[in-house]
Amino acid sequence: MRQNNRARAAMTALALFIAATAFGQGATAQSSPALSGDWATRGFGSVVQFRPCASDAATVCGRIIWLWETNDGHGRPRVDRHNPDRALRSRSLVGIEIVRGLRESSPGVWSEGSLYNPDDGRTYTGKIRIKNGALELRGCALSVFCQTQVWRRPEDVLAAVQRLPQ
Repeated sequence: MRQNNRARAAMTALALFIAATAFGQGATAQSSPALSGDWATRGFGSVVQFRPCASDAATVCGRIIWLWETNDGHGRPRVDRHNPDRALRSRSLVGIEIVRGLRESSPGVWSEGSLYNPDDGRTYTGKIRIKNGALELRGCALSVFCQTQVWRRPEDVLAAVQRLPQ
C-alpha cells in the first residue's frame, strides 16, 4: 500500500513537471534529436536539459532544470556548496550547467567535454552514449577511475510508473 502511494506521488510529480516544461521548450536545432531535451538522472533526483552550448552550437551542454528535493536537510534551498570557487557556493543548483562542450564523435556518442558533479564539486572528463533509448553518461578522473550512470527521459519514467500494478 505504501509503495503504491509513493508510485502515485512520483507519477503525479512527474506529470506536473512534464506538463510545466512541455510548453517552455524552444527548438534545439543543431543538437542531435537523440540527445536534445530533458533527461531524468539516476534515482530521479534531478532533470537535466540538453541543448547546443551558447558558446559553440556544435557542442552540447546540459543544465539542471528541476530537483526532486529542492531544499536541504535544514529546509534551505539546495546550493552548489561543494564548488571549488567559494564565490559560487551560494548559487542554486537549479540552472547550473553540469555538462559542457560535448561533441558528437560518432552517431549516438558524444565526447571531448566535461561533467561537473555538484555532489563533490569536481569536474570530470565525460562521454555520453544513447543506447536503447537511455542515456549512458560516463565520467572519468585521470581517464582511469570511471563511473557510469544511466539516465532516462522523464516521460519514459512516467510511463514505467503508470505500468506498475495498482
